Amino acid sequence: MASNTVNLGIGFSGMMYVAPKGTALPNSPLDTLPVDFVEVGAIDSDGITVSFAKDSDPIRDWTKAIRRLASSDEGATIQGKLLETTDKVLKCIFGDDNVTYTTATASNGNITSVTVGPGVSASEKVFYFLMKDGDDMMGVGGQGILRDLGDVTFAPNEAIEWEFTLELATITFTKDDGQVTS
Repeated sequence: MASNTVNLGIGFSGMMYVAPKGTALPNSPLDTLPVDFVEVGAIDSDGITVSFAKDSDPIRDWTKAIRRLASSDEGATIQGKLLETTDKVLKCIFGDDNVTYTTATASNGNITSVTVGPGVSASEKVFYFLMKDGDDMMGVGGQGILRDLGDVTFAPNEAIEWEFTLELATITFTKDDGQVTS
């Protein structure tokens, strides 16, 4: 199995954005995001990690010579941690249909309720992250699904972090080097 991992520090935005399945990614990280994109929440200071997997099985002839490689597993994962516990974060993690939001009343504040159990999962969406690298602005994203959710620790004096792993069939990187012409 061939694997390559890239650590990307989030410097400019630090946010995860999500849109419905099929939404086009912006052509440039400086473009205004399409209206379908929703800001989900802040990413922690470790940024995101993108891992690439490209596995192939050799197809051999009778003499055991490799004639070609058949792709068996391709794609990418994005890992990170969300720093907020909002209805947007919870809907992204657990799925829109599994999160109920009730506005404040005279006796209590806004209430967000999540149903978690067998068969409860998020649906496929388009994910997008913005970051700064020196003078360069980068956007990273693609269509995929939240495959994994890490352990969540609820402890005094510590931020609640929602560790996630997204699985994407394809991933798109866009970079603007900030060098404009007049």
